[in-house]
Amino acid sequence: MSKKLSNILAFSLFFFVLLFPNSLITGSTPTIASRISQITEISVTTDNSYDKPNTTLFRINVSVEILNRNTENYTVIETADHYPKIVINASFVNQTLGLEPIIISLNMGTEYIYQPAITEEYESIKFYINQTNLACLPDGNYTIIRPINTASKYGGIEAAEMLPTLIRVTSGITNITYANFTDLPLPEVSSAFTATLTTTFLLLISFFVMTRKNSTKLKKAGLF
Repeated sequence: MSKKLSNILAFSLFFFVLLFPNSLITGSTPTIASRISQITEISVTTDNSYDKPNTTLFRINVSVEILNRNTENYTVIETADHYPKIVINASFVNQTLGLEPIIISLNMGTEYIYQPAITEEYESIKFYINQTNLACLPDGNYTIIRPINTASKYGGIEAAEMLPTLIRVTSGITNITYANFTDLPLPEVSSAFTATLTTTFLLLISFFVMTRKNSTKLKKAGLF
């Protein structure tokens, strides 16, 4: 009897997952994704338009990839346009240091059309670090992303996947880590489903143990 019960429980669980797969996987892949595909230059620069005392002015040039996972053109409306379109932030080993990017913001909506597959962009960002006469980036961790604040042409909001590029500077040595696009999302297990499944398992195990105990008692009594 216990073997039959085990088989029934196993088949019940199998058919439950088979019939309700959406309860288990809730991940989704954004249509639009961005990444910094290459950092082509990191340099100290001078620009009379951006003179600022007690600082060093840096410039980073990058190549950007915008991935459209659709099979047709996709129109994105940036609700506020920024130049450059990349953003950098930093966490310094010397906590007295700070980074201030030079960004021009236009409070206007702008449409961009991305063809299927990958569109390449080239961006350059300038930023101050509040220390003079620096020859290279100070030790610390830097993150660069290409934000996409998407609103579709039909007015709906869709989150974009923005993959960060990491720059780590240790004792003046620079290491860069690039992120790659993924074709499929990592499946996420629904917390509600997890709780339900756990409760179900506990109840089934308890029922199974009680059934075995009762079966054993009946056998000993010669009634089974």
